Amino acid sequence: MPSLCVDIDNVLGKTDEVIRQLIRDDTRGRVDLEYANVIEFDYCKCTDRNGSCITKTDWKRIHDLFSDPKYLMAVQPLDDAQRCLEVLSERFKLHFATSRLPKARRATIEWLEKHGFPPHDLHFLRHGEKHVVLRGFYAAVEDDYEQARLFAQASIPCYVIEHPWNKGKPPFEDVYPVCDWPKLTEILLATAPTSAQH
Repeated sequence: MPSLCVDIDNVLGKTDEVIRQLIRDDTRGRVDLEYANVIEFDYCKCTDRNGSCITKTDWKRIHDLFSDPKYLMAVQPLDDAQRCLEVLSERFKLHFATSRLPKARRATIEWLEKHGFPPHDLHFLRHGEKHVVLRGFYAAVEDDYEQARLFAQASIPCYVIEHPWNKGKPPFEDVYPVCDWPKLTEILLATAPTSAQH
């Protein structure tokens, strides 16, 4: 059975909504990013309508806060993610990979169980290392365009769930933007090898 590597944040769950609220709370409203303002993967490079942004120091604190179970459990699943992955699990061995901090592991497992995601392997890795540590996948699913390129360079085609921070990026061989999980599922089912072929 071919394997599929799937990112968690902003691929399985609507993490950006929780992060932006954390930024608002942590800065006491000094930085108020809307979804459309997040035009870079790095929140420190994004400015709100007033031109305000967070610093690297702010981000380190906010990223650490996000690992608290109350914030992790507040993330809602991306539309259709569970249903589509249930279908895909009949054709693929699922691997969920994240660069969340290690202390987020327990709450991440609880979140995946709570929302009924199908059986999978779970990997916690440093940012930008998925293509190095994890190998042999039929395809990967990301929201980070740079990580998608790294997968593609490692001969793993990568599908990128569209968000403001990855739209309009230059075309790259074996990196494919997709609008949502139903469309991605349709593509993967149409192209996946059958058990007889694999």
